[in-house]
Amino acid sequence: MSNYPIVLISGWAMPAGAMASMADALDVDHRRVSIVELPGLVRESQAYKTSHDWNSLLTYLDHQLFEKPAVLVGWSLGGMLATLYASRYPDNVAAVVNLGANACFVQNDSWQQAMDPTLFASFYQGMSQSRDKTLQQFVLLCSSGSPRRKELSTSLQALLSDADIDHQAEDSTLLSLLGILGKSDLRSAFGDIRCPVTHLFGKDDALVPVGAADAIEQAFAKHRVQVLDGGHCFFMDDPEPVISEVRRLSSGDVGT
Repeated sequence: MSNYPIVLISGWAMPAGAMASMADALDVDHRRVSIVELPGLVRESQAYKTSHDWNSLLTYLDHQLFEKPAVLVGWSLGGMLATLYASRYPDNVAAVVNLGANACFVQNDSWQQAMDPTLFASFYQGMSQSRDKTLQQFVLLCSSGSPRRKELSTSLQALLSDADIDHQAEDSTLLSLLGILGKSDLRSAFGDIRCPVTHLFGKDDALVPVGAADAIEQAFAKHRVQVLDGGHCFFMDDPEPVISEVRRLSSGDVGT
């Protein structure tokens, strides 16, 4: 059996370049690899609209999938989208690998292993008032927990600086996507997935608490969960464990 195509889905406010090194590594053995960048950065994505909900994001992702079924590798919001897409369109997805993606991004009464609501509200307000300052803060949070924090922060900031951004549209879109994150509760989607699912977390992630790994493992017994060294960008520090898992699943090797 030939390998399934691999689709990497970037996270909120992060250019496709954040996943480029992983794509290059996966492409070494001639697997078909592509990267989907979420709306809010590239000008082309604005054709879809600047105000989004999960349904519009699902449509957006579906238009990016040129081969189906595929293995979806989603980072943060990208992982939440991959999960929802797999639950809605099971025939289109061979497997899902989530990188730092929670079932609920913000705490609620029945899911405490997530971001504090007050912190999220402050971040949302900051984004609406000062995009540049808040994105710098976001970069610092993404690089927190990395053994090469300063280098990673510089790299992420450079990626954002180089993005071909339509700033007026970006502000509206990124706020819209933040709103989705703030209200997200995808536990039913997590439970509905029929394909193999692996959740990988950074043990020092400043955006998704490592306790989410235990919560997901307890709530969804059939899902594979692993905690790795690093923060929210653990796959940029040491991509090999992620690459190994993606290769396993793209080969259809789900029995080991």
